Amino acid sequence: MDYNEWEPLYRIILKRFGFSEASDLKTAEWLSTVYKGVQRSNPEFGKKEIAIASLKDKIADRNIVICGNAPTLETEFRSFSQEAKGNEIYIAADGAATVLIKNKKVPDVIVTDLDGKHPNDAIKEIEAADKGALLLIHAHGDNEDKLEKYMPAFLNRINENAVIPTCQCRPPEHLFNFGGFTDGDRCVFLADEFGAATVTIIGFDFEDPNVKTLKKKKLECAEQLIQIIRQKNDRIKFFSELE
Repeated sequence: MDYNEWEPLYRIILKRFGFSEASDLKTAEWLSTVYKGVQRSNPEFGKKEIAIASLKDKIADRNIVICGNAPTLETEFRSFSQEAKGNEIYIAADGAATVLIKNKKVPDVIVTDLDGKHPNDAIKEIEAADKGALLLIHAHGDNEDKLEKYMPAFLNRINENAVIPTCQCRPPEHLFNFGGFTDGDRCVFLADEFGAATVTIIGFDFEDPNVKTLKKKKLECAEQLIQIIRQKNDRIKFFSELE
């Protein structure tokens, strides 16, 4: 999604949650600086054209399964797997990667801001990257501490150009903004952006009664954003709609 198309939605999100655009930009610039530093010693690292080619290869004209980290994910994954053709590409939203790995499935793509429910989630994402997963690492206003903690491990342990940095504000050098707010809906924006043949969404529960107030608001926002994409892309289906 072009930033000019995304920006009006971003402005609504900032106002709705009271978030700071300046904080988003600050963290995004920090991540951009990390990439600049790496490129000084390795000019081929993090080139945007390579990142785009990698995403197209993973997503374009493919059958995509997007996995959220709701408590229903494991059950839905097992049920979906019984009917799957075997050629699906799995995109995991942050901690969903841990659930997939537990069920012997390494995600093909992981979309994460590194602040999952469990500290072990980021470690599992590093393990997935070692096994070939493509990671989209997201910068926003209040996760710079997580980026500072985990980015050295990602940059030191994974293949070149396997980490793609993203943000929700206007992207500085090296960063991308494909649209979306939470890890889950950003997966959907990503699949739409790169022309997935079909998209099946599993492991999403927008009415989870066990989440706190802020998370509930984020789930409501994620649902609204996904519905915006679904209005223009009828290839995006929830797992429940296939049963």
